[in-house]
Order: sequence, then structure tokens, then C-alpha cells
Amino acid sequence: MLIVIPKKAQLVMPWKNGGGMTREIFRSLPGSNLDTFEWRISVATVGVAGRFSTFPDVDRSLALIDGELQLGYQSEHFTLTPTAPIFEFAGEETVNSSLIRGPVTDFNVMTRRHCCKHKLARAVVSGSLRIPALAHSHTSVLYVVRGDLTILSSDVETALAPGDAILLSGADQAVTVHAPDAEIMVVNVGKAPV
Repeated sequence: MLIVIPKKAQLVMPWKNGGGMTREIFRSLPGSNLDTFEWRISVATVGVAGRFSTFPDVDRSLALIDGELQLGYQSEHFTLTPTAPIFEFAGEETVNSSLIRGPVTDFNVMTRRHCCKHKLARAVVSGSLRIPALAHSHTSVLYVVRGDLTILSSDVETALAPGDAILLSGADQAVTVHAPDAEIMVVNVGKAPV
């Protein structure tokens, strides 16, 4: 069954390092915390530059939704923007950031590598886009960055606005996403290879 996660229902919580706030879209397993989750998807507004929180044994992907962020990682410096490639890194690595022109908003995916793996992609929807059914052991989350989306699943239409998300499990059928002009983040999460 498709689960809608409206923006107003997403939990707002402090960063692990205390340096800001995050809006958590989804966390697995229920009842887990920042040290015990299997996977987690969130959006944060960064108003103060600094070092990223560390998450040992966690793989991370970061995409910028708004603004520009200068990153320092493994002796390299580069700028992350809404059109830049997704930044993938290990949670135990040191990542420093500095703001270029005021606050930024980022989209963050984390998976604990002993049990899960993930892939984050950004997509523009102009018309219809079919999301195929998933393998039984996989989960997908679609997050609306901009624009209004309509999701058609089993002849049921669901409207989504920016900040809303849907969760699809491997038991769900294929869905069709429709929008005149929208941008979405698509996260696929599966079991880690044995």
C-alpha cells in the first residue's frame, strides 16, 4: 500500500551535533534513534556553516535543494548546488561546509551499511513518469522538491505538494506520477549484499 507522508506530519528534530534542525521524512526501524536506525531520509535547512555530524558505518547521499554550499572533503573543495551531482560519502568521514550566499536546504539519505544500501536520484517530471513495481525486498520514497504532483496507483489518485513524500514497498504495484512541471527526489533502499 502506498503511504503518503505529508510535510506537516514530518518530525522536526535537532541535528546530532546540535548545530541545526532537520525535518525527518522517514526513519526505519520504528522506535530507532540516530544511533540505531537502518535507514533515514530527511531535509535540513543549514543556516550556520561547520562540520557535518558523524555517523559511523553509515553511507550518505546529499543533494542540494536550494542555495550553494562549499564543501571540504578528503583534501578537496567543491561547491554543491541544486544542479550539481549528488554527493555520496561515508558517514564517518570528515566533511566541512561553508555557506556561499546565506542558508541552504539539503536532502539527505543515510543507510547503515551492514544491513542496507541506497541510491538517490533527482528527476524532472513534465507529463507522466511511470515508476515500476519494486523487488520484494526494496522500498522507494518519492519526495516533491517543487511543483504539484498527482500519483496514480490502483486507480486511486493522490495529490502531492512541495515537501510531501510517498513511500512505496516491494508489495506495491507500479505507479504513475503526473505533473506539468515538477522536480522530485527518488530514493531506492534495499538490503545490503551478504
